[in-house]
Amino acid sequence: MNRSPKRNHVPRETIDEIRSRSDIVEVISECGIVLRPAGRNFKALCPFHNEKTPSFTVSVEKQIFYCFGCQTGGNVISFVQKHEGKSFLETIEWLAERQNIILPTQDRRESANRKRFTALEDLNRFAVEYYHRQLLTERASTPAMQYLKRRGVQPKTLRSFQLGYATSGRREFVKVATGKGFTIQQLIDVGLIKDEDKGPQDRFWNRILFPIQNERGVPVGFGGRALSEDHQPKYLNSPATTLYDKSNVLYNLDKARQSLYKQQRVLLVEGYMDVLMLHQSGIEHVVASSGTSLSENHARLLKRFVPEVVIVYDGDTSGFQAAQRGLHRLLAEDLRVRIALLPAGEDPDSFTRQHGVDAFTELTDKAINLIEFQIQSAIQNRDIRRVDVKTQVVKEVTETLLNLKNRVERSEYIKYAAKELHVDERVLWDELKNAGFKETSAPRQTSRGKAAPQKLSARALIEHQLIEALIQNPALLPYVKTQFDAQHFTEPRFARIAQLLWEADTDGEQVDIQTLINDSGDEALNAFVSNALLRRTPPPNLQARVEGCLKKLRNFHLQDLEQRVRSHARAEGADEIEILEQLMKLANERRALHGRDVGDTHDENPNEGRS
Repeated sequence: MNRSPKRNHVPRETIDEIRSRSDIVEVISECGIVLRPAGRNFKALCPFHNEKTPSFTVSVEKQIFYCFGCQTGGNVISFVQKHEGKSFLETIEWLAERQNIILPTQDRRESANRKRFTALEDLNRFAVEYYHRQLLTERASTPAMQYLKRRGVQPKTLRSFQLGYATSGRREFVKVATGKGFTIQQLIDVGLIKDEDKGPQDRFWNRILFPIQNERGVPVGFGGRALSEDHQPKYLNSPATTLYDKSNVLYNLDKARQSLYKQQRVLLVEGYMDVLMLHQSGIEHVVASSGTSLSENHARLLKRFVPEVVIVYDGDTSGFQAAQRGLHRLLAEDLRVRIALLPAGEDPDSFTRQHGVDAFTELTDKAINLIEFQIQSAIQNRDIRRVDVKTQVVKEVTETLLNLKNRVERSEYIKYAAKELHVDERVLWDELKNAGFKETSAPRQTSRGKAAPQKLSARALIEHQLIEALIQNPALLPYVKTQFDAQHFTEPRFARIAQLLWEADTDGEQVDIQTLINDSGDEALNAFVSNALLRRTPPPNLQARVEGCLKKLRNFHLQDLEQRVRSHARAEGADEIEILEQLMKLANERRALHGRDVGDTHDENPNEGRS
């Protein structure tokens, strides 16, 4: 359940007020980015990728940011969304609270739900503080502190993760929480107590507690580790509640977000202690599934932050088969999946303490692709020469290949699988087709998970110049709309921006580029707009550049029309005289554009007049 008002219930004027009152330099600085003056702008090391020379630029005048290294850009709203991992609405709420701006809610029921959610969140915060204080101050917590010390957990880590301790009493937290004004029903709603025949009982007792936060840092549940072998289960998590759904939460994602952006990958481990000890060792881009198989929501959540997931398994791979379905969900979200296998008997915690951080980093850097891991595991653990075994492995590999989005990657791994399994490539292609595979024209991906840059055609370069000029001076848009249709752009990026610009110019007022960024919901588009605004000073006569672009684009469009007429004539057997007249008319229109015969425009300099 979502306690926030829907986006369309936040009026446009409210969003504009929040954005205009939120200075981008102040907000970015508050998010921990060290900005240094650079002329009229500010610069910093980019928070979204690793770099040694600052290429992250923030414009005070235009209230936008852009990184010339990783081509990420936008305004204050899109920065908070990306850096803090928030949705659009969460960002609006966060910025509104910062400016003491009250957001309208949908209705009374929505307002009541918000109050209920807030009360439950406050209860969880109280529980975190209470259990943490019990661990630090109560004599009864000595066994818990001794256990954590044996595991190598340092005091700083203990406090950073707010570890707690639930004593062996069965009603202690019930008494303390109700004494603070929380109700029995609220305690049941967040899963902190159980309503049994003997009355309300604490869910957690004689356990070390690991507070579980969502990606925004709000406590939503707990994981409890038993301190005696006869206390089962060994790990006990909060039940599903209004706030906590294990399929939506990854442990430590709230603390790992900034590191994920810089590393451009996430290490996925199994347990709380693995996360704690790796984080303590300086490896911060790590989250845990906490014994839960990966869900579609987990995959979508990780996709917001990274293009690559490295699964860190211990030496016992018995759980690998059961986990494959979850890994396929990662592939379905177009995430790269690699497997790092630790030596037998080791887990991330023990391996790092015994061999050091550098050895662990080297091991994860050398992690192999999921398909390679599947095949190598099958070869090592099963008699791959047996027909039934090979058939089963081909089936497993095919299921993985089905979920790959990238054509080049799929093709290469089919070659690899065919070679390693000693089968013909056609067998794997046939298996894919039988499983419902249909070829797509997915773009080739770069190492950072973004589409590889393509060289623009002469026509696309002119479209680029025109769109860039309109972004730099939206006042030219009404005139351009009378001369050229947005549907005539051929490059998809520019066609999308043109469509937004054309639609925004409807009320006689100049288009607000900041609003365009807010409405696009497209990171690549926002980056393009930000880059255009931060380019060198536009040429002195932008009107002349626009006229030149329009003239060339109209010429391209007339050529398209001529080609369609010819194609139609060949297909339909149209009257030759009629066709000739149409072609002559179009040719004359093209000549009139320049007052001369227009030859092949590709001979003209497509970069003419560029700054």
